Amino acid sequence: MMTRRFFTGAALSLAIAFASSTAFASGFGKEAETFIQTMADKAMASFRTQEEGQRNEEFRTLLNEGFDVRAIGKWVLGRYWRKASEAEKEEYLKLFEDFIIVTYSKRFEDYSGDDISLTVTESLEKNDSDAIVRSKIVRPNVAEPILVDWRVKQNKDGEKKVVDVLIAGVSMSQTQRAEFVSVIKRGGDNVSSLIEALRSKTEQLASNVNTATQ
Repeated sequence: MMTRRFFTGAALSLAIAFASSTAFASGFGKEAETFIQTMADKAMASFRTQEEGQRNEEFRTLLNEGFDVRAIGKWVLGRYWRKASEAEKEEYLKLFEDFIIVTYSKRFEDYSGDDISLTVTESLEKNDSDAIVRSKIVRPNVAEPILVDWRVKQNKDGEKKVVDVLIAGVSMSQTQRAEFVSVIKRGGDNVSSLIEALRSKTEQLASNVNTATQ
């Protein structure tokens, strides 16, 4: 079901559709570039200085500052969001955030060493509140950089937030949506089956991390 990969799968359609209707940025795109570079620099600097036990909470703070976690979680659940009860929605969103934290704080830590850098290369602007920012992560002794695209939107309060991440053109949200829908369908079309699976997987991953750091 939910494996430790988050950026795998066959979800190129979002990137292709977006690119077909964009232009190279000048206004919001440039603002989005600055937003991503600043967020990345802050995250990497923070992870270099935080103690092991503090990194999950620091990652949670950075995630909520830079990402629209609630909007991503709702979109990933798709049509099942409307079917869920209010209690299920709130429990799901909490577990969704916990799942991201426990899965990717360690991975992000691996990408925040002294010799690792993230550099914004360009942006594609859809409109005055929606853009994709392209970047690359350069690692020592690795010839090919990791190409990462960040979809940034500005919300009604004027805040810029990441709403999707694409690795080599593969959408994080699209991939996770496909996995979650598969779990729900196997569970009799009930959102509760996904909630239980998320709780179990998060506990398992947290246990693995704690064991590895002891």
